[in-house]
Amino acid sequence: MLGPVALALFLLLPGMVTFAQTPLPGFELERLELNPGTEGSLVVGTGELLTAGQFRISAIAHYSHRPLMLLVDNVTYEVVGGRTTTHVAAAYALTNWLELGVQLPLVAAQWGQDLSSEGLLRPASFGISTPLAGVRLGLLTQESQGLLDLAVGGDVGFPVGNPEGFGRDAGLRYLPRVMVGRRFGFIRAALDVGVLLRPRVAGISPLGTGGADQLDNEVRIGAAVMTTGRRLRWEFNARGSLSLARNQPAAAELLPGVRYLVNPSLEVFALAGVGLGTAPGTPLFRFLAGGSFGDVTPRRGPGESSVRCDLGLALSPEECPDGDFDGDGVRNLEDKCPTIPGDSARAGCSRTDTDKDGIEDTLDACPTEPGDAARQGCPVSDQDKDGVEDSLDSCPAEAGPADNRGCPVKDKDKDGIENDQDECPDEPGPLERRGCPEEDSDKDGVPNRIDTCANERGVATNMGCPEHEEPLVEITHKELKLSGKVVFEASRARLQSRSFVLLDWVAKVMREHPEIPVVVVGAHTDDRGLSEENRRLSQQRAEEVRRYLIGKGVAAERLVPKGYGQDRPEYSNATSFGRENNRRVDFKIIRNSDENPESPQR
Repeated sequence: MLGPVALALFLLLPGMVTFAQTPLPGFELERLELNPGTEGSLVVGTGELLTAGQFRISAIAHYSHRPLMLLVDNVTYEVVGGRTTTHVAAAYALTNWLELGVQLPLVAAQWGQDLSSEGLLRPASFGISTPLAGVRLGLLTQESQGLLDLAVGGDVGFPVGNPEGFGRDAGLRYLPRVMVGRRFGFIRAALDVGVLLRPRVAGISPLGTGGADQLDNEVRIGAAVMTTGRRLRWEFNARGSLSLARNQPAAAELLPGVRYLVNPSLEVFALAGVGLGTAPGTPLFRFLAGGSFGDVTPRRGPGESSVRCDLGLALSPEECPDGDFDGDGVRNLEDKCPTIPGDSARAGCSRTDTDKDGIEDTLDACPTEPGDAARQGCPVSDQDKDGVEDSLDSCPAEAGPADNRGCPVKDKDKDGIENDQDECPDEPGPLERRGCPEEDSDKDGVPNRIDTCANERGVATNMGCPEHEEPLVEITHKELKLSGKVVFEASRARLQSRSFVLLDWVAKVMREHPEIPVVVVGAHTDDRGLSEENRRLSQQRAEEVRRYLIGKGVAAERLVPKGYGQDRPEYSNATSFGRENNRRVDFKIIRNSDENPESPQR
């Protein structure tokens, strides 16, 4: 709209003079700028970028009412009384901090009053508008730095649109900008400030005074407040501009909107609002609706359940902490058995005792075999009934004296090594291997060096353990690899009870593998906090794990506790995923005296 500061046609000319019809000069009328990534807000940059490899493509239909008005002898004329456009926008993140975006607007229909009697040609009713290409560079993220999301960027408008339909400026236009945002629980706020640099238009009308109807550079400001973490989201946007041309009016728009996630790859949305001010391109009101395709699922905020939890998808309990997958009235966040109904007194677990040995399965290291409490519910295994437990019996299938490690004194395999010195009396082997072709205590075809259950027959596909057991420790040449994680109470050295089963497996492996001489119990932290405090806490945690294993029958001299603090990260501490994985306990095997646990990690 061009109001009090717009053109007064024929003001300086006699009323009886007529003129040939003249077109208005070409300029870009559209003020609507989309957020190509649609992250947070549809029309305001929030400082939050897509993550590496993500993309979004949006298609939008848009109507603006009375975006260009002229004042002639105190009479207002609708040069453009209505305008319908379509916008296609796309964004792609090359990295977590670099996002590219493009926009292509098209004027589908445009209409207004016939001003031929005033000597002005009617603008074209359709055509291409100004295409935009932009880049955004992320500088800070609230997730990693804990302050706010901050990004800088810029858009370039190319003069390839239709000038007769107010679809292009006379040259390139630029919009450098700064975008900031921050989450406040389920509310997010954002501010977007930029400067539009465009070719100057001295007068919109060839009959103008050249001063009051010019177009020039301007400051553009956008602010938004939006909800997060739900399929149905709301947002409220306010956008304004301050012209850098003298005597030119300011303009503003208020645009509330709604968004709905149909499925993980499709989101639909709508915005409607009113314009305030008389700057060209500011409509009386506008309405737009459309959809986005691609990686459109809103990211999970701190402490939130994933929006995907509302879509009926198969997700882990960790992704839906507020859900109750087993329907036992205990939230997944507090439920130690989130897929099995239980009761709150057992943290969501049920009281089951599969082997009927009086020890609940949650506390039973061998839940399918009856045993006693002293062995955490596991039975005493002595296949040959010679009084020597299989875990200590070098010949578990043949009776022999305890002072001969349960083996008969003879050379059964005819390899020249008597059974009292032959660790594999049933299979011939060379002296350098102590009479074994390959160590395999339980004779299940899986060598001891990779057999997690060295004294129980198993299968190679289950790390040498029986098929009904789920081994939690894998033996490698350099370490005992855990399939789970040793967990402590926050900022303390006290073990959480859910770590006991995992550490029981470590103790079982070390008891059954006396050939493992020394294991360094290494505790690690992330880089949050003071480095000396982190080393002290990690040393206490390593010693706590060592005490637990000693209590489970592991010789003290085989365990060396070492707290490394934050000195040996395996992942980047810049992300919550990396920090979570850096907080760990590992078990490195020391086979030679020159392998010093104090030496730098190789």
